[in-house]
Amino acid sequence: MSFKNPEFLYALFALLIPVIIHLFNFRRYKKQWFSNIQFLKNISTQTRKQNKLKHLLVLIARILAYALIVVAFAGPRFGTYKEQSTTAGNLTSIYVDNSFSMTGEGETGRLLDEALEQARMVVRQSPRDARYILLTNDVRNSRRIQSKEEILSALDEVQPSPARKNLSAVINSSLKIKTDKGYSGGDVWLFSDFQKNSVDTNALPADTLSAYYFVVLTQTRERNIYVDSCWIDEPVILPGRTLHLNIRLKNSSPVDLEKIPLKVTVDGQQKAVAGADLKAQSKRLITTAFSVSNAGWHKGIIEIEDYPVTFDDNLYFSFRVNPKIRILEIHNGKSNQALQTFYSIDSVFSFNETSYRKVDYNRLNEYNLIILDAIPDYSSGLISQVKAYLEQGGNVMFIPADDTAFQESNRLLKALGTARIAAVVHDTTRVIRIKQQSDFFRDIILKVPENADLPVVIRHFRYRYNIRSGLESLVTLLDGDDFLLSGKTGKGKFFLLAVPLNDRYSNFTSNALFVPVMYRATVQENIRNKLSYIIGKDDQVKSDVSALTDTETPFILQPSEGGPGYIPEQRLSDGNLLMNIDPALIKAGFYNLVQNDTVWRILAFNYNRDESQMVFFTKSQLETALHDSGLKHYQVLDATENNFSKVVNAVQKENELWKLFIIFALFMLLTETLILRFWK
Repeated sequence: MSFKNPEFLYALFALLIPVIIHLFNFRRYKKQWFSNIQFLKNISTQTRKQNKLKHLLVLIARILAYALIVVAFAGPRFGTYKEQSTTAGNLTSIYVDNSFSMTGEGETGRLLDEALEQARMVVRQSPRDARYILLTNDVRNSRRIQSKEEILSALDEVQPSPARKNLSAVINSSLKIKTDKGYSGGDVWLFSDFQKNSVDTNALPADTLSAYYFVVLTQTRERNIYVDSCWIDEPVILPGRTLHLNIRLKNSSPVDLEKIPLKVTVDGQQKAVAGADLKAQSKRLITTAFSVSNAGWHKGIIEIEDYPVTFDDNLYFSFRVNPKIRILEIHNGKSNQALQTFYSIDSVFSFNETSYRKVDYNRLNEYNLIILDAIPDYSSGLISQVKAYLEQGGNVMFIPADDTAFQESNRLLKALGTARIAAVVHDTTRVIRIKQQSDFFRDIILKVPENADLPVVIRHFRYRYNIRSGLESLVTLLDGDDFLLSGKTGKGKFFLLAVPLNDRYSNFTSNALFVPVMYRATVQENIRNKLSYIIGKDDQVKSDVSALTDTETPFILQPSEGGPGYIPEQRLSDGNLLMNIDPALIKAGFYNLVQNDTVWRILAFNYNRDESQMVFFTKSQLETALHDSGLKHYQVLDATENNFSKVVNAVQKENELWKLFIIFALFMLLTETLILRFWK
């Protein structure tokens, strides 16, 4: 037995008072004179024995009555199993898992509905003066202590939520609220399907004051297929060009599923239809092709048909079609004719050129590729701007100047932390190897014939670099030197060519290799806008707003389908807008990033797919996992078994044990009254 208020037990010391009174009889006796007491002696002896027995019984009745009243005030509790005997406190925590996995099917309907009904059962069978806190997965959960009527009303308002919490976070929240409110313990009821990716028993806090009841709700149909992710192969998306959309589907069911219908729509128009067969606990990649004729932002939806878990049947994505691929050549005063000729062959290219003395630094972020063509003098301003451009994800191709200016070129290369020009080699050589397996040449050069006409090099610059620099040799010369190097600087790509683009150094500009090299360097887009974001996981969204002129007016996230928007926490950094997204204010779908009625971008948000994994703890598995946790007093219950209602009744009855002690105390007082009234 344990006591809610053990300090009342000190009152038991007061039991000494009636004992002392009965042991020392302070009554004064009156003398009665009789002429002859011979006949009274036997009667007197007999009466004295009866009085001693009577007084002893009254003493016992009074002591028991008083002791029972003291124990009743101390709040006695008998646990439903022996480990609960240390439970203290009178604040009950009820956690209802309202994550999306609880929308699955149970024996009588949705698991969430079953959990809510069982939580109501616990509340209804509790004392009227009991106090509760209700915990769910919602971020803005109430910390208010509620009465019986209030929590029943609150349970009626619980709805499925995209938010999810680990088991340790739920229990820590319960403990913190109790501590803040001045409670030491109490019962904790947890209603959940106990999905394995959210049960972290190794992180549970140590708690010896509360009794935990884990109520396991079991799915009767553990079937779920969901759209996991998608991506587009093309690094630069252009109008009218075919796009290849890769879709990854996953089957978290224990059975094989066939002919799952899949549909792709873009801007409300159906673009692709497919059927998918998936083995149990497997994934599959499906590639669809479509094209979009208009430039700008577009909204796409991938849809499948699945039941009963449906929150992950749609995947929203957005993408931007670039009207042009913009290239900027920064030269020494004269644009290179070979570059102008190459970029004029396709209308998708927008070629611009400027002298290194007239660069508009504010517009560098508008270009997909910047070509540093034989610049004789690198100013500190140009170096810092090129470095910032690379850090933000831009692409730069470095073409060295003539022999006399390579010291200036090294100033730039040193600042970028790439390579350095060690020497000018005057020996004639030729290209001997192209690294076809690299991402740069993959899918564009499938095979190089043995007698291929590769560039001849008359003079070239020899690069030296540290192996830890991350530079990759894409094209190699016969003497072992590098003809073309590639590496990452910040988030951007940096390309180094070993020769200027003129005939005095090589015939590269007139060779067939010139076209794939320049094309790949142009379309290598590293920082592409993400197709979609995950609510609660992608807490920060980054958007390019380098063309922004109004830096005072905040951006608003506005639902594309209409409705109230909200202003996220935001800041500007190096031409980018960084926004912190509040998951409580976002639902799956499309949102416009708006400033002054101008839509800068369309963002697609999706629910976290962690809830899509249909892998749960059984009752026995959960008991095993909890065995070595920090919880000492717990019981795992199966919601489908008959013992659940029995446990609820037993737990609530032990809260009313004090009434039984009061009844016994009244019985003792009645016994005392009867003895005094009828024992003559």
